[in-house]
Amino acid sequence: MSVSITRQNWKSYPSKASSILEKATFLLSAATLLVAMVDNNLSMKLFNISGILAILTLLLKGKSTAINWKIAALPASILFIGIINLIWYELFKVDNSPFKATYHNYINTARVFIFGVFIVTLAATSKIQYKNTAILYLLYTVSFIILGYAAVQKFVIGMGRIDFGIGTSTGAAYSIMLIGLISAISILNTPKSHPFLFVINAVMVFSALIMTGTRSSILIFPVICCITIVTYYLKNPKRLFLAICGFLTLLIVLGLIFSQPIAKRYNAAMNDINLYQQGSGNTSLGARFAMYESGINLFEDSPLKWRSAEDRSREVQAMIVQDKTLSPVRLFTNIHLHNEIIESASLKGIIGAFSIVAFYVALMFSVYYFKSLGLFAYSLAIIGTGLSDVIIWARSIPIIIICGIAILLLFNKKRSEQ
Repeated sequence: MSVSITRQNWKSYPSKASSILEKATFLLSAATLLVAMVDNNLSMKLFNISGILAILTLLLKGKSTAINWKIAALPASILFIGIINLIWYELFKVDNSPFKATYHNYINTARVFIFGVFIVTLAATSKIQYKNTAILYLLYTVSFIILGYAAVQKFVIGMGRIDFGIGTSTGAAYSIMLIGLISAISILNTPKSHPFLFVINAVMVFSALIMTGTRSSILIFPVICCITIVTYYLKNPKRLFLAICGFLTLLIVLGLIFSQPIAKRYNAAMNDINLYQQGSGNTSLGARFAMYESGINLFEDSPLKWRSAEDRSREVQAMIVQDKTLSPVRLFTNIHLHNEIIESASLKGIIGAFSIVAFYVALMFSVYYFKSLGLFAYSLAIIGTGLSDVIIWARSIPIIIICGIAILLLFNKKRSEQ
């Protein structure tokens, strides 16, 4: 009898240990999500620990982790990007390269996505049931904290375009948008599903985005929120109408309050487009169009070719000799070409482009499979931003992408019913 009891106790230890590690993984991932907004180095360390905890949890759970191809689609696409970036780095990285920053950021992306496979897999297969919704309301408050911090940088410190201390205003904008969406969506997962509070939260996030002055986020975020509201109320036309009217009214009021910075960015965009059409690429949008054109030309010339950062720079220089409107590109060859698919295709050919497209497709498939409204809004933000810039790059935003996906899968009620 004592031997039988001992065996039963022994068998229960891995289960108890995996349960503790699983909860610790998600709590640390949530903390890492927020830290990534303000501290790149610390967020990377916390993320690595989260990845190790996820690996240990999956090992302890063993065969009890039920994975089918539908669940594995998203983790597999994440792993694919990680491996592609790792191979590219190992093939082309040289010491004392003038493009050290490019290689450094790509190896960081590879690490984040390879570790991220385990975190996302754990979230997709987790059986954790959250009966207490306090954590959802806690997540809801995050957007208000973000707006408060943004207001301090803007009006107290006096920044023209806030950057949250991570280096760039665009990086801050993408971080705010992604985390803000999680914060807003969290309230729709509560039993009362407060749609009005979702709208209020979205307005807070939009206000912070305006302070970054990042046009793409300012344009993309309201569209995603409207799509989310429409999807949420699709079966209730009356509430749908009221929700959209309320949301648009608040946006109009907000637009009037921030009319000057919005008008300034809009006028600058129109001026950039006009100058580019006249043959001048030395503007913000003009440089972006030039990058798109040069990246597409590189891909069309040799769709199967993998290039080092140095090779890409040399080939772009040759293009500039033939077409002076592409001259702004030389300033960005040590960064990226401001479009996720074009950037990857210019360095890794058709395989690189396929890796990004496969990730986007896997995101939308997972939205369908898990019936996750939150993941739907989040995926729209990732894809929409990726078509106008590169966010699967460096540390902070890839960390936010992975941790955000994990949290949205975890808080998706439909996940537990699969």
